[in-house]
Amino acid sequence: MEKQVKITRKRKLEEKEDAKPRKKLARTVEPTKSKPRTVKEIKLKTKSQSVSAKTEKILLQPSSTISDEKADATEGSVDLWDESIVLAQVEKIPEKLAKNLVSLLSEGCTLPFIARYRKTAVDNLMPDRLQELYETYQNVIQLKKKAKSVIETLKKSKKLTLDVEKSILNARNLSELDLVYAPLKSHSLSLSERAKKLGLEPHARNALNGNYIDVETLCTKSNDELSNVDKVEAHITHIVADIIHKDPRVLEKIRSLKEETKFTIVSSRTKSSMKETKDSGQRKIESKSDPETYKIYFDWKCPSHFVKSYQTLALNRGEDEKILSVKVVVPDWFYNNLERFCITLWNGIFWIKKGLSDAYSRLIKPWLSRQVRSELTVAAQKEAIKTFTTNLEKYLLTEPIKNRRIAGLDPGFKAGCKVGIINHNGDKLETFTLHPDLRRKNENDPAASYLKSQLKNHMVELIGLGNGTACRETETWLKEYRISEDIPVIIVPEQGASIYSISKEAQKEHPNMDPNLISALSIARRVLDPLGELIKVEPKHLGVGMYQHDIPTKMLETALDSTVEQIVSLVGVDINTASLAMLRRISGLNESKAKKILDYRLKNEGFSSRGEILKVTSIGKITYQQCVGFLKILGGPEPLDATIIHPESYTVAKSCGS
Repeated sequence: MEKQVKITRKRKLEEKEDAKPRKKLARTVEPTKSKPRTVKEIKLKTKSQSVSAKTEKILLQPSSTISDEKADATEGSVDLWDESIVLAQVEKIPEKLAKNLVSLLSEGCTLPFIARYRKTAVDNLMPDRLQELYETYQNVIQLKKKAKSVIETLKKSKKLTLDVEKSILNARNLSELDLVYAPLKSHSLSLSERAKKLGLEPHARNALNGNYIDVETLCTKSNDELSNVDKVEAHITHIVADIIHKDPRVLEKIRSLKEETKFTIVSSRTKSSMKETKDSGQRKIESKSDPETYKIYFDWKCPSHFVKSYQTLALNRGEDEKILSVKVVVPDWFYNNLERFCITLWNGIFWIKKGLSDAYSRLIKPWLSRQVRSELTVAAQKEAIKTFTTNLEKYLLTEPIKNRRIAGLDPGFKAGCKVGIINHNGDKLETFTLHPDLRRKNENDPAASYLKSQLKNHMVELIGLGNGTACRETETWLKEYRISEDIPVIIVPEQGASIYSISKEAQKEHPNMDPNLISALSIARRVLDPLGELIKVEPKHLGVGMYQHDIPTKMLETALDSTVEQIVSLVGVDINTASLAMLRRISGLNESKAKKILDYRLKNEGFSSRGEILKVTSIGKITYQQCVGFLKILGGPEPLDATIIHPESYTVAKSCGS
């Protein structure tokens, strides 16, 4: 008892010391019981916040639940967000450029169209950079929708206060929004809300502002939650922690400190994986791979800014498989600087330290760890996707070998070697399966004689050999029997050919044909017209990158589809000969509109001019504007229809020509 009295006296002395005015502080603190203040204009910072710099009018009052009338007014506050300004802040680009891009996207323009026909409006940015800006723009829209949803949810649950609303509007990404929203998500009351229910909020605000409060007088035996000094102090601490971590100035300081702090990533092996290894006889293997795969990360640490992309993905995978335990070490420097900053905002040093310590351990530090891991993961995924898209771009732009009769060979051991022969237009001439003697030399191999005769009959000029199973053995076999003596052999990547061969599109193109033989024809066409054949396959099946299963499927598919669309639009297509697979990838078109174009082409025996495209059902003015420049018409009455010049520029082109 004597000890508790001493502690209480010491606390009183500290609080009285805090209550004295300090000369260093730039502002005075108003008493809590003062009248509600007048409307002030609060300018949201534009340098690092995800909200516009427009002025938001908020009635400053003690943090209580907003009335229905005022809550309705907040509904329009999210509309103050200007996506172009946020985009300019995040990507560090001129505001004019951001506004032009957002305006073009709002009008329904596609990235290939902007990259080719609206270059001057976006400062001649390359397609890759435009794609990055587009992704950031989508994230801003997502953040805006989420913020509006959060405000609506909190309003319905009567948890929306002016402080919370300002913090939501100041969040610049989903992670920061989650920092504010996470404690309020649960249907049960948070620690600070429980304390506020006890009527301690005015006392907590007084304490934070440096006014002396006698904690002992707040104790009451009628309520178990307020039965002693420790419980009352804990409740006040929770309220102070809530005020501190939701303050926009503190959030801004956390952002800036995070950029300056050097975090360390530490990984170790989980106890569960060690137990499974020891108990190998009866163990249950939960992980998809052998724990020894991650041996290098069993006792590993590295500064976060030096962690490689492949290391991040490996750590994430090991953690998902419960083999690795990954932690983020936050240096004490971060907390010390944040504490010094908070002391400049409020006067109650004793309560600032207690509240910040509570907020840091429960809310800020876990959020920091999640944020650092999230940023590393996003950066790693972007790099992996960039590898995919770069490789895919080079693959799709492989130079075609035109006007040749080509034999495609899909090698194999048990299933044999499938052969597909095509003419210079890509039409099928012959398909068959061989069973060559690949493992031992047979001077009179009938498969070699048969292949020679077929190649001679169809006057084949080139052989495309798939790079899959038995590729090298088949190549050696072709040399030994002098099949490739007069006919060149090209090794062709066959990834995705087998998947395409069993697709509905392949069955429609080659009805009642063995999928194995369709695969051989596909290999031959990849030599004749790489782009035309490869776009029939889903990009993710083309095997052009690594860590495919560590990247969100939707993110990867979106990036790869966008790359295919850019490449097809870059090359352009002849609308009178292009396939459905090619047309659906053109800027502004989809599968439904491409089918309508094919139907019109079939009924009217082709298109004679670009203007005729407007006669196709479902092709409106906007769609026409986006796609027409990439659709060529060869041999028509208008020579410019065979070029990449957009019809809107025909007048200028003709005047230059004259």
